[in-house]
Amino acid sequence: MLSALVMISYASNAVLSKARAMYGKSINLKNYGELLSCKSIPDIASYLKKKTNYSSALKNINENSVHRSELEEKLKYKLFIDFESLGRYDISVGEHFFEYIIARAEIEQFMHSLMLLNAGKSGEYIKTIPEFFYSHAKVDLKALKNIRNYNDFLEIVKKSAYYKVLLPFKPSKGKRLDLTAIETALYNHLYKTLFAIIDKYVKGKARKELKDFFNLYIDLSNLIRIVRMRKFYNLSFEYMMSAIMDQGTLSKEQLKAFIQAPTDKQMMLDMKNTRMGKKWFSRGLDVIDKVPINMRYDWCRHNIRFSISPPVVLISYIFLKEIEIFNIITIIEGIKYRLPVDEIKKMLIGLN
Repeated sequence: MLSALVMISYASNAVLSKARAMYGKSINLKNYGELLSCKSIPDIASYLKKKTNYSSALKNINENSVHRSELEEKLKYKLFIDFESLGRYDISVGEHFFEYIIARAEIEQFMHSLMLLNAGKSGEYIKTIPEFFYSHAKVDLKALKNIRNYNDFLEIVKKSAYYKVLLPFKPSKGKRLDLTAIETALYNHLYKTLFAIIDKYVKGKARKELKDFFNLYIDLSNLIRIVRMRKFYNLSFEYMMSAIMDQGTLSKEQLKAFIQAPTDKQMMLDMKNTRMGKKWFSRGLDVIDKVPINMRYDWCRHNIRFSISPPVVLISYIFLKEIEIFNIITIIEGIKYRLPVDEIKKMLIGLN
């Protein structure tokens, strides 16, 4: 019994030490400044390969001819390698959180392919995830490039848990896919699975911390979704309510009140008066869509430094790495389209 406790304590300390050591090698402000001064994608690839901790993931690329999608794929490969490395120290939790990361990436690929299908451009699907990922996915994602209709798509997911989730959205002949409804159903499924993982494999304070974090993230995402639906689309109250994710701490009555507010200005005032709104909607962010990811960044930065819970530190590191990759891809896109450096910098998370 004592030996088991010692092993658990060792594994816990190992996760904390390893994650913090890896985080210490993250892209810093100096690196970001030098990346922003690059003039081309080959310049960025060369810098990442020679001067950052992405060197091992990029060692086999030719930086002079690398394509943006290939570079993005290699960056994401580093994320999966890091998760695998940390998961070895906390196998029970790490293994199951890895399933969540994989499922979330699967959903992103589903939505990407369905958006192209809806636009009549299904043949343009390009994968942006590493080969390593496909051996862990529950469905044959490579087949997404071959879909020509929703039946083709359903055939790909037929043997997975996604099939029952997605079957009800098969459109009538001549009708377009309801992408918002599909996305909502997929993320409801994802978060239901995630909370089950947390309840089963995480105990005590760490369980509460993780559930509070994901509930807050869902609440903020729901509020942003309401703002966007009201601002850009003429949708019925019933449809907007159906497009809200099931989880989170906001009650149906609170969500109804936001949707039914007489004006957009009143809706924003009501949101700012909530407990979370006072903190997150008063920051003067240029783009309100950034609120959830900024919340995620702040929470993870705090926990990577101060938390003593291995599951919390593990997931914090992975989310911070995702944000770092998001920032690098944003710089790549900005330089590709010759945006001013100040404009690119405004889009980055954690630099403003």
